[in-house]
Amino acid sequence: MTHPVPAPLFPVPKLVERPWGGTALRGWNRNCPDSGRTGESWELGAVADCDSPFENGPVARLSEAAAIDDGRWLGIREGAFPLLVKLIDARETLSLQVHPSTDGPGFRAKNECWVVLEAPEGAFLYAGTSGDLPRSELVSRLQAGDVSVLARIPVSPGDVVVIPAGTVHAITAGLVIAEIQQASDTTYRLHDWGRVGLDGKPRELHLSQSESCLDPRPNPGLKPSPLALAPGRELLCATPWFALSRLRPATRTAIETRDGFRILMVLDGPVDLSWNGGSRRLDKGRTVLLPADLQVDVAGGTLLESWVPDLERDIVQPALAAGRTRSDALSLTAGTYAP
Repeated sequence: MTHPVPAPLFPVPKLVERPWGGTALRGWNRNCPDSGRTGESWELGAVADCDSPFENGPVARLSEAAAIDDGRWLGIREGAFPLLVKLIDARETLSLQVHPSTDGPGFRAKNECWVVLEAPEGAFLYAGTSGDLPRSELVSRLQAGDVSVLARIPVSPGDVVVIPAGTVHAITAGLVIAEIQQASDTTYRLHDWGRVGLDGKPRELHLSQSESCLDPRPNPGLKPSPLALAPGRELLCATPWFALSRLRPATRTAIETRDGFRILMVLDGPVDLSWNGGSRRLDKGRTVLLPADLQVDVAGGTLLESWVPDLERDIVQPALAAGRTRSDALSLTAGTYAP
């Protein structure tokens, strides 16, 4: 296809009903139906039956953008977009679940992270284990709903929690989350609180699959502390699959994508976005995909920036330049990176 000039792409979210969902995403400018079961807004991804369409741009869908010049237009490999970005409204606590760390027949690896957007007082997340139990005992106790074997991580708006593949976890009731993950829809449930699905039937559990992939070891590094690099910019997490930073561009600030895409999500708006050939004001909740080899300027509000990093170039070296240590930088990886 014709090689389009790099310019911002504005995806159309896909709303997904879940038995644990609600209507809180209306506060993020999502048109949730009155059924009150909107659990997820798939902001950007080409996974399962989702292939994000774009508004009025030079490219119709994400899969089409990913195929341009064998992926080089977005700065990706093999024409497959590597990330899935969601907004999640947990009106009820989600199932106790785990994701695999490798690809296989019918399943894909899934490492993910959460940015807490809204949280009730005293909120927490289940993430990881509280002790190193044998896998079989851990699965048995989780199947019975014994959450005493899980770590509880206190959270408030702005916190980030990394969920490496193999980590047992659950988002708890009352939280609104931005989730950035590998492009996978593989989830194994261990316990679902006796809940039924949208079809009125109990949802399937996946005990043998869960036992085969879960990591029973406690991981105290799942909630990294943000690392300030410069006024208005801090790194939130960094893994081999994705990195996140938070930007507060009080004045005009440049973002350059260089050799790989960037995803921007407006956490607090409005944000003024401009590029060579156009400009747009972005409201709270808006997600934007920036192709490779593009510079944009942003001003105002708060933005979440996601990309696939070169960990040494994008994380370690900027941390050292800001007077921090290599250990500080690697603390953002939640143990997923061993140089």
